[in-house]
Amino acid sequence: MELELYQIKNMCMDMSQLGAAHFAKLVTPAKDSISQREAYRIFGEARVKRWVSQDLLNPIRSGNTTRSKIIYSLAELITVEKAIKMHAVLNAK
Repeated sequence: MELELYQIKNMCMDMSQLGAAHFAKLVTPAKDSISQREAYRIFGEARVKRWVSQDLLNPIRSGNTTRSKIIYSLAELITVEKAIKMHAVLNAK
């Protein structure tokens, strides 16, 4: 398999963005948490639901009731998005 230069460049940019997101999570964990509504807005509702159904994401409920807010890790969302993108590039025929 041979990757084009632009594909390698895009992968490097994606990995640097991912590294920055994980660093931000370590430095300020509270800023890493986003609501389900915000996750749907940024990444798309269908994609987030699919990732949860495939056990690629682990959302956390902020309370004990069924109406409690569902929280996602922004770094985890970015990780899944980049992993799926890289999987498509590496497995392209």
